[in-house]
Amino acid sequence: MPNLIIIGNGFDLAHNLETSYPQFIRSIVESNNKEVKHLDLFNSGLYRNYEELKQTERLSVHLSDTVKNYLLKNLIQNFFLKNWSDVEEMYFKQLNSIGNTNAPYQKPEPLNQQFEQIKGVLKQYLSEQENKSLKIESYDTMFKALDSEDTLILNFNYTKTVERLYDNSLKRSKKIYFHGKLDSTTNPIVFGYAASHDESRKLIEKNNNEFMKNIKKHLYKRSENEALLTKYLKDHIHIDVSILGHSCGLSDKLILNQILTDENVETIRTFYFEKYENYFDTIVNIDRIMNDDDKFRKRIVDFNSSIRMPQHNDVQNQINDFKSHIGLLKEPNNEPMYFIGKNQSKHSY
Repeated sequence: MPNLIIIGNGFDLAHNLETSYPQFIRSIVESNNKEVKHLDLFNSGLYRNYEELKQTERLSVHLSDTVKNYLLKNLIQNFFLKNWSDVEEMYFKQLNSIGNTNAPYQKPEPLNQQFEQIKGVLKQYLSEQENKSLKIESYDTMFKALDSEDTLILNFNYTKTVERLYDNSLKRSKKIYFHGKLDSTTNPIVFGYAASHDESRKLIEKNNNEFMKNIKKHLYKRSENEALLTKYLKDHIHIDVSILGHSCGLSDKLILNQILTDENVETIRTFYFEKYENYFDTIVNIDRIMNDDDKFRKRIVDFNSSIRMPQHNDVQNQINDFKSHIGLLKEPNNEPMYFIGKNQSKHSY
């Protein structure tokens, strides 16, 4: 059975990388205090540490005095956001507010300039994080078992964690860095918003191309990634989709809808982080994106047949548990992949 493996930021977090949104905000705030590092973002240092920033009752007033970049100020005030998709949605809300009375931006150019500043700092931060990744035995086992010419690794991360740690285990598999790579000119990073058809038309009717500068359907045309994904979906049937660390937020709704509702997709398996609530949040996001009750009911693998995402600090019992539950048993005669769910006998999809 062909395997399409979707990789998101949770995969990097599992490998010891501090790539979550709160970790990024903490880093730029604290590094600026120590080094006055980001002069294009701040007038001066903020607070002695991140905890003081969170606890202050005068946050808005203080930020107005110290932060040049209004979009960053908004992001710091919302440091409890969970995912990078939340940041992209916040950008889109600011874009849509342009021209309204009392809106912080009256033209798209200043907003895009500030978004570009944040993107530059993010690229620098992720480049510093990349080499901290730790190889995880469980993923190595999984990738070796799934490695074939019919397997596609669809990486939504900018980092090269998969390539750096598991290239030898994925020699035959196809790999697409769908949102680009940090150090690539031919596949630059994609950081923006996946506007729907109606949302895009509303912006394009403003007759100013700056409104479209960070809309993903245009950014995707910088590379061949979209075409390669479409070809893979067209050329394979009975595709098993595995989601490793992607929240399936609305910021990637256009591409995820294309994948998850494609006629050639047979099952959708979510690898969850630690507990049912994380599985629940992801499948609700998937339901919102798919907007197809029949396909959702038939394709989504239930929680008891789903698998916990391995982490870099797993103990041996957790490693053994992963190996026994994943049931990655590829038969020598190339029969379909089999999975063993919790408390279940062997069954195929």
